[in-house]
Amino acid sequence: MSLLQNMPALRFPEFSGEWEKKKLGNLLEFKNGINATKEQYGHGIKFINVLDILNNEFITYDRIIGSVDVDNDTVNRYPVSYGDILFQRSSETREEVGSACVYLDPETIATFGGFVIRGRKIGDYDPVFFNKLLKTDLARDAITSKSGGSTRYNVGQETLSSISLLFPTIPEQQKIATFLTAVDDKLTQLKKKKTMLEQYKKGVMQKIFSQDIRFKNDDGKNFPDWEKKKLGDVYSFRSTNSYSRDNLNYDNGEVKNIHYGDIHTKFQSLFDIRKEDVPFINQEISLGKFSSESYCRPGDLIIADASEDYADIGKCIEIKDVDDQKVIAGLHTLHARPEFNEISIGFGCYLMKSRDVRLQIMTIAQGTKVLSISAGRLSDISISVPCVQEQTKIANFLSAIDDKINHTTTRIEKNQQWKKGLLQQMFV
Repeated sequence: MSLLQNMPALRFPEFSGEWEKKKLGNLLEFKNGINATKEQYGHGIKFINVLDILNNEFITYDRIIGSVDVDNDTVNRYPVSYGDILFQRSSETREEVGSACVYLDPETIATFGGFVIRGRKIGDYDPVFFNKLLKTDLARDAITSKSGGSTRYNVGQETLSSISLLFPTIPEQQKIATFLTAVDDKLTQLKKKKTMLEQYKKGVMQKIFSQDIRFKNDDGKNFPDWEKKKLGDVYSFRSTNSYSRDNLNYDNGEVKNIHYGDIHTKFQSLFDIRKEDVPFINQEISLGKFSSESYCRPGDLIIADASEDYADIGKCIEIKDVDDQKVIAGLHTLHARPEFNEISIGFGCYLMKSRDVRLQIMTIAQGTKVLSISAGRLSDISISVPCVQEQTKIANFLSAIDDKINHTTTRIEKNQQWKKGLLQQMFV
């Protein structure tokens, strides 16, 4: 922020002067939404709810997820029109309560639900600017600091009305809105590119592992037919440890640990110790406990053997490089090592993600609240395996797509950080 009060640190050169403090109650007329019965949901007019606020940069009629069956009189009493602002009325976390999103559909009126507060436009503001302003840390802090509750946080109409924020002139609002919209458009394009690459990878993997697509050798000749085997024919399972996160630290130690939770949420298909942040097992309990056979090698699979979700059970990573460090498979994991000259490094992680293998893993998973798989049952699933040379070509092809996806992800993250920095400097 500049030395002058009420002026942003970053500003377009044609504008000067301080921004004006305004109460939200002078710009918006607040109203709580419709409370309907469960039978009314699922059909009727589009109905803005909390997820629409949280999952969108802005809302249009086509983006609204749900609908509610109400009469025209109710719609006329609870309309949402272009420029109106929707606020999340309550949340289990203070960070989300009062989250806001603007409605930017100039043609179609929607309605809104009981967990939402609508701010109807009664003052003079640029809707896109106002939407960006309400997503800044300063605005979020102003709202969340006044929220009430203990196990569940709430914000009401009076609280929202009392919030004061700083606004520039309408021309400056419009200039900021146009600029940030261009930033968002770039982010949207990158996200679409990532989605397209992910869809392409999914489709081509299906064709590769159903053998609709086959690779040829360097002489242009066909590789041998794929062989039907059991997973246990080409992988042997090794012991893992059961140390909890209480026995791990990121500062120092001799042996690093791969935890099943990180496989679910953190690591990519190919695990490279130089790129991943992995904790040590506390040295006083790990010293001398493990043999060299316990340490991960390139080509090993580390498989999460527990999950609450069928989509995640059996998710795995393949060790690409451990850079001479001692790394072991940890709590709720299975450690599978390929037999010599049976599996090409880089192929196993894609094999385990193939549709046929995933369906078999979901079939053998046991449990109600928490699903689990065993090494014995996993060893018995059927796999189709090409020769090692074709495996290598498949792995190289799919990893090249992954590299493009990862590069696009990095660009998205950098642009998001850049945007966050802009918001901090362009608003007061």
